[in-house]
Amino acid sequence: MSRRESKITEHDLHAYADGALVDPKRQEVEAHLAADPAAAEEVEAWRRQNEALRALYGHVAAEPVPPRLSARRIEHAFRARTMHWTRLAAAAVLLVAAGATGGWLARDLWGPAPVQATLVAEALEAHRVYAAEVRHPVEVWADEADHLQAWLSKRLDRTITVPDLRPDGLTLVGGRLLPASSGPAAQFMYEDETGRRLTLYVIPTQDDRETAFRYAKLERLEAFFWSDDGISCALVGDLPRDRLKEIATRAYEQLG
Repeated sequence: MSRRESKITEHDLHAYADGALVDPKRQEVEAHLAADPAAAEEVEAWRRQNEALRALYGHVAAEPVPPRLSARRIEHAFRARTMHWTRLAAAAVLLVAAGATGGWLARDLWGPAPVQATLVAEALEAHRVYAAEVRHPVEVWADEADHLQAWLSKRLDRTITVPDLRPDGLTLVGGRLLPASSGPAAQFMYEDETGRRLTLYVIPTQDDRETAFRYAKLERLEAFFWSDDGISCALVGDLPRDRLKEIATRAYEQLG
């Protein structure tokens, strides 16, 4: 049984390797490992690694926590990293669509509204982190699309329809729940026949107003983002702008 088909997650396996599970979950994991030799070998390697680390650094546990590892400093570093991405996204050149069938108005802006700048920064960072993942790009795979849609709709407190982008040559890989600055966020991942991935990042908003498509480019990544009917979305990928706009339009039509 593959891990995609099992209810045992990688978090469960790490917890088992750390000796942090109790019955009945421990027994479930042991049964899973008995049926999956590859997973059992991997977990055993983790346990040996843990033992080696304890042998080398067990004495460190008794030492005071260094100031650089204080919760306050870590929080400050995290906030600084988020602000860095927000500033980068805000400095991107944005192209604002002038209506559904109008032309493009180019504006070199220092940034969109703060909420939109944060949306773009978080969507770009989430894409950068997870699109490159080989074994764990998503939490819920496409073969459980109904569960994925229901789960993320409940967590975002919005009715979320997973867009079908197969007409654009994109197959759903799956999705995951992410923390955003404003609360929970959903990320849906798609893949074309060459293995190139796009992600759709969705957050709930308190504003039901509709905004025009906006475009941002940062290094190799491009994004279209918009707000409509209580959600804000960003489609991110390494694609030509016109191609990405076509896909964003299809996603918008199904989400709205």
